[in-house]
Formats: sequence, C-alpha cells, structure tokens
Amino acid sequence: MNGPMNASIRLSHIAVSQDGGQKVPVSELGGSHGLTVASAKMYDRFFGLQSVMRQSGDQTEMLAAVLRDAVAQLSDGGQRPGMLVYCKTQTHNTLSDQNWLRRLADAQGLAHWEVLGLSMTSCASALVALHFLEACSGAGGAAERAPVILLTGEKAFHPSVARLTVGLLAEVPAAAVLNGAPDPGAWQLRATDVHHLPRFHINPEAMSAEDRSALQEVYTPALIDFVRRFLDRHAGVLDPEMVFVPHNLNRPVTEALIRAFDWQHRSYRGDVAGTGHAYCSDPLLNLDALTQSGAPAPQVLLLAAGTGVTFAACLLDRARPEASDQEVPARPGAGQPDTRPAPGLS
Repeated sequence: MNGPMNASIRLSHIAVSQDGGQKVPVSELGGSHGLTVASAKMYDRFFGLQSVMRQSGDQTEMLAAVLRDAVAQLSDGGQRPGMLVYCKTQTHNTLSDQNWLRRLADAQGLAHWEVLGLSMTSCASALVALHFLEACSGAGGAAERAPVILLTGEKAFHPSVARLTVGLLAEVPAAAVLNGAPDPGAWQLRATDVHHLPRFHINPEAMSAEDRSALQEVYTPALIDFVRRFLDRHAGVLDPEMVFVPHNLNRPVTEALIRAFDWQHRSYRGDVAGTGHAYCSDPLLNLDALTQSGAPAPQVLLLAAGTGVTFAACLLDRARPEASDQEVPARPGAGQPDTRPAPGLS
C-alpha cells in the first residue's frame, strides 16, 4: 500500500470502563479460574501475572456502560443508521437465543442499527473486524460513511474458559467508535492484514500432543514472519516513529517479537501484570492508554492473535483534524522502520 491512505475509516474514540473494575490477585482466583497454588506461581514466573481485572456487573451491565459512552461520542447521538459489531471469543455466554445483542443495542437508542457478532477468530476478532471493514470500504464520500461501534469484553465466568496456558482472561469492556464525531485524539486506518495457520484451528487445550508440540515450535517464528511481511508490504507508509502496541498475552513471545525487530524502545505494552488478557479488548485498551499518556506516537501498529491460529495487524496514523475526511499522502520510508527510540515508551 504505497498510495494514499484509506480515509474512509476513522477511529474517533475508544470508550473504556469508568469504574475500572477490581484487580484480583492471582492467588485469589482459584474458584473463578481453577488455579492451584503451583499454577498461580507459574503464571507469575513465566508471564508476569500478578492480578486479573474483574467486573462486578453481569455481561449486559458491563457492556452497556461502555456502549452508552460510545453512543454519546457519535456526532448525531446515533440518530443516523449504523452498525454495532460485538467482537467476542466465547460463543455460549451471550444468550443469543434470547436476542441478547439486539436488546442491548435497543436499550441505547440503536433500534435502527444493524447488529452482529464476530467470534470466529477469538481474541483477534476486533482487529479482524477492522480488516473486514477496510475491505468493505472505499465507495462513497465522507457524508455517506456510516458510523460503526466495535464492542468488546466478556465475563470470565467459568474455569474452563477463563484460563489459558499463556495467560488468564480478564473482564474489561471497551468500545471503539468508527467514523464518529471528529476528535483531536482520533486515528486514521492505514492498513490491515490477517493470517491463519489452519492446522491449529482448535483450542490448544483440545489438540493432540503432536499438534500441540508443532504449534509450540512454529508459533513464534510464524508470528514474526507475519509481522515482517506486513512491514515489507507497507514499507512506503511506515513512519520513522511508529509505535508497536501488542495485546496482553504470552509475554515471552511478545518479548521475542520485540527483540526480533529491535523495538525495545518503540513498544507500548499494556498492564499485562495487573490486568491480564482481556479477550478482544486488549488492542483497544492499550491504544487508548497510549493516547491518554500523551506519548509521541504519529503512527501505531496494533497486533493480536487468537485461536485459529489467527494473526491480525492494524496500522493506524494519528489523524490530522483538517484532513480527517480527506486522503492523506503517503509518508516516505522503505524497508524496516528505523529504530530511533520514541521518548516515553518502553
């Protein structure tokens, strides 16, 4: 993508939980996550996990709060038809037989909006949704671009779905407003990509010993290769001060990836130790934290992975208010981004 940026998708606002939830120490998660004393120590030793975020409300209460905030950020308060996409990992906790998502939208004044859920790519679903929306965009002018809200966050309600070998699942809702009201902190979509390793389409906990061993061998090299190909493909638009923002999962793999590209000083990682892995919310939460920190970041590379195995990446440019609905010329650059440190990042 060496031409103009796709200006049809603007990430205008990220709504996050206002009450913040509660960070529960890993040692106290035996009942909800099925942890033994030994497994709790393992999560701390290998993945740096010390606590996991929990929400007091049920699924509807938890998501309604951030959805309400997201609707308030729409320029017309949601009067114009749009689309609500719930990006989820689990398929059995959303009461789909009771039209749960439709009722959630209606309660926030979105009865005229289309609603759908995306779950095929598990914790990569939010970035996969951006990839899908990018593929569908391009026709029509700025006035015709419908607003979209990506809603994320789930209840880790049972040990069988709350515990991963590489991290513990946290309850942190978020909502991204696309094509909403102009915002000084907005981001413009530059490029996306998704890649699957189809052999490993089932949860690792249910894999054969042979497949699990093969996955452990190829996972990190495949992820690094995916990122390298993404960088090569979009070399012409990479900013020298691009910041890497990964999800909150599998710290050793993330650190291996950062070392592979010498990104030690251009990475912004979320609160992995205190929050845990928040399903599809990770990229949104970490991007919002970066934005609120005020760190210099003209461009970010978001990365997430899910079962499938699915890798997803999204390159975002900081939107210029005067050009938010216009095409922005590509930045110069070629090959790998330079590794000059970005102040305030680690």
